[in-house]
Order: sequence, then C-alpha cells, then structure tokens
Amino acid sequence: MTRKITALISVLLAVLLLIAACGPTNQPVEEPTKEPEVTAQPTEAQPTEAPTPTEAPTDTPAPTDTPEPKPQINYSGNAILIDLEDDTLISTSACDYEIRDGEPWLTIITDAGDNNISFTFDETVYTEDTPIIAFKYRIGYGQSIRQTNHFYALSSAGGPSPSNGMWADIDFINDLDWHVGILVLEEKFPAAGGEWRGMRCPTVDTVGGDLAIAWFGAFASEEDVNAYDAAFNEAYGDKLVKAEKPKVEKKESVPDGLANAFDDTMYDFDDMSEGDKLDFFSGIDWMVARGTGASQFVEKDGSVVLSLQFDALYHDSLIKDGKGFTGTFDIMNNGSYSGNFGGFVFCFGDENNLNRDFYENAYGVDGNGSLVGKSGIGIDFRGGDKVYIYVNAWNVDKAKRTVIGKEVNTTVNFDEKLVHFVIDDDGTSKITVTADGTLLFTITYGDPGLVEDAVGYNERYYRSVTVADGAGNEIIKTESALMSVYDSFAFGARARNLLIDNVQLQTK
Repeated sequence: MTRKITALISVLLAVLLLIAACGPTNQPVEEPTKEPEVTAQPTEAQPTEAPTPTEAPTDTPAPTDTPEPKPQINYSGNAILIDLEDDTLISTSACDYEIRDGEPWLTIITDAGDNNISFTFDETVYTEDTPIIAFKYRIGYGQSIRQTNHFYALSSAGGPSPSNGMWADIDFINDLDWHVGILVLEEKFPAAGGEWRGMRCPTVDTVGGDLAIAWFGAFASEEDVNAYDAAFNEAYGDKLVKAEKPKVEKKESVPDGLANAFDDTMYDFDDMSEGDKLDFFSGIDWMVARGTGASQFVEKDGSVVLSLQFDALYHDSLIKDGKGFTGTFDIMNNGSYSGNFGGFVFCFGDENNLNRDFYENAYGVDGNGSLVGKSGIGIDFRGGDKVYIYVNAWNVDKAKRTVIGKEVNTTVNFDEKLVHFVIDDDGTSKITVTADGTLLFTITYGDPGLVEDAVGYNERYYRSVTVADGAGNEIIKTESALMSVYDSFAFGARARNLLIDNVQLQTK
C-alpha cells in the first residue's frame, strides 16, 4: 500500500515537470481574470417622446369695448346733411379739424393765415328743393368769428368769389352756448344760381381758437331746420355742453428772432419806376402782405411814391422791448373813405399777427368800419380831416378781443397832399403822433405783463393805455390793452388808395 502511494506520487511529480518543460521560457504566469462583479443595472427605459413644454399662460385679452351705438335721430323731413366724419367732404385753409372722443361735433382749430373751412355735399343741392343752408355751432371761450372771409358760395356760378352776391355774413352769437345759423341762399347769394355743391365758411379769429359744428346741411324750410335741430337735441342733448374757459396756466411766449433795432434806412422809392408793382419792391426787412396785388408805384409831384391799394407793407422785425423808436413818413388819403381800413398800425405783437395781413379786416364787417391787427394801435384815415384811432384790448366781461376807438376831427386835411407824420415812442411810457407839426395824439402806456384772461395771447403787452387828442382830452382808456412791449410797424389798405413816401424807422 505504501509502495503504491509513493509510486503514484512519483508519477504525478514527473507529469508536472514534463508540463513545465513544455511551456514557453520565462513567460510570466497570468493571474486568472476576475469575473467582473455583477451589479444591479437599472432597467433601460424605452424611448419616449419628449414631453410637450407647458406654454406660459397668456393674459386673458381685455374685452374689446363695444362702440356705443349712435343715438337715432328721428327726423323725416327734407334735408341733405354733410357727414362730418367723411374727410372727403371737408377741406380747410390755415385750420384743422377733428371729432374728439365723446363729442358728437366737429372741432375746428384756427391756425395763422387765411383760415376757412369748406363743406361739400355729396350730391347737388338745388335751391328749388332745399333753399336753405343751416348749421349748429358753438364758439369757444374768448373767440369771435373772423368775418374776413365771410360765407362764400360754391355753386354752378363758381366760387369762392369776392364779387357781389357770392358772399354773405350772419350775426354769430358767442355766449359759449349752441346756436343755429341760417342762410337763405337766394336772398344771401343772389348771384350764385340754383345749383350748389357746398359752402366755404369763416372760422374764429384767434390762433388756437376753436369753433364747434354739430351738424351742417341743406333744408327745404326753416320748419325743417327747427325739426332736425330738435331731433338732434333729443338724441345728443346731454352732450351739447357750453364751452368752458381753458384750464391751463399761462406762460410767457417770446417771439423768435427779436431784432435789436430797425434798419434805419430811408425809403424814398426813387429807385422804383412808375407802374412797377409793389410785389417787386425789396427793402431791408420790409415785406409785402399781398391782397389783390393792385398796389404799384406812381408819380406824385415829380417824385415816385407808393400807391397802396389792397395790400400791406410791414416791417418784418419786432424790436426788443424798452428801446423806443421814431417813425417818419409822408402819407395821403388818395380818395374817399370806403368803409374799409386804410392807414397804419404799430406796437402789435407777433403771435396773433404772424401772417401780417394788415390789408385785411380782422375786426368789424366789410364796408362798415373794418379795422386791422389783432393787437397794437391803429390809425385809419376817414376822409378829409377825420382819423380814427383805436387800441386792441381784451374785454373781460365778454371774454373776447375788442377794439376801443374814437373818430377825431383834426386841423389837417389828409386828402389834399402828402402829410409828414412823426411817430415818436420814448420806449418807456409815452408815444406822440404828429402830422405836419400838429400834435394829433399822445399815448401813455404802462403795466407790462401777460393779459391773463386773453385766450391765445401769451406774449407780454402794456395793459394800461390812455390816449389823449391834440388838445389833451382823454378819448381812450383801458387797463386790459393788447399793446405789445415790442416795437413794430405796418401800413395797410383794404379797397383803399394811400400814397406813401419817405419811410424811415429809427430805433433810439
């Protein structure tokens, strides 16, 4: 048993040695590779669609306000109305218009210039069917209607035309409330014919001023006018409120480009030729406001003089306050007084005289004492020895611009020859006006500042003004004058003929 075990061991050793001898020489013995530890792997998720991103919540849109339906105007009469929301039926000059939120009317805002508004019907108006044009209006606080342009026919006969029978006026009421204006066409416009397409209308006279038009139309009779107005009031009566004073704090406005002095040049017009039009005249800072362009240079007593007929000649510069000036010129009232303005104006501001239309009547009615200028002082020749002096002022009680004036008989006949004028302003308190050495007027002034209640007037004016005639009698006095603190000067003629020569303005 022992021998067998020993022999078996020997055999096993021999086998092992043989195996070792057969392997590669010097090869390291590799350690057995360890089986990687098996760790629990998460179950692989099946691919899924990316989740749809949640949209940010949107604001719930505010509900759109449903436009308030227009009230029904219950009217069955015979009328042709202008649609005030149709811009194709409305045209303007030097003004703008709009219908404001909550207001059932058209507001017309005045600008500087030849301001007017035209309403055109969308069909022909025949006077045999609808012989009346009427409208409902309200004049804003501190405003008055500029009757320079009147109502002008737009008809088969033409227009707008200044010829007789093609224009007319009415008496406007400016108490801040609503009123109806009526024009019987054949009576007011006898030359216009029976086929109308519209009418050109005047607007208020202050820059920035407003005129409201609630309706405008052609009617068969005044009964139809009244019936439509009653129906309109029934529909909109709660909104037809009176105009109010603007609730704004007044701040001073200073004109652009104030000059230090007048140009000091003497204009004797000898470089002009007889027959030359005023349009061709070129003076330093002297400008022409053209009316009809009829003004020309003519011969008088061996000299060339200006015949001012329906235009204005004005100095474009306004001179800084406190300077004072002397203005000299020769002038003759060449013809009888026509009722329209013919003379000169001075001490006017810039804001309400931007277009310098001093040939035009900015106050009064044509042929009935028309005057010019929306501020300042004017002198109008009335024929023979008569002149009319006036001061623009603000009427607090009536909330509108007014004119305070007086016609005076002098000892000088302005129709006979060229009369030499001297306007002397000391720049502080006094102006004297003399003609051929005769004292006509003494003007004393003071209290410079803003005229608080004057709508559209934001420059400084001398508010206290007194005018005395040559004998020292007080003829004008006001504490709300619109006499500018700036020096200025202009000649104007509307349907008149003034001869003017040797013009010179000198700053002191």
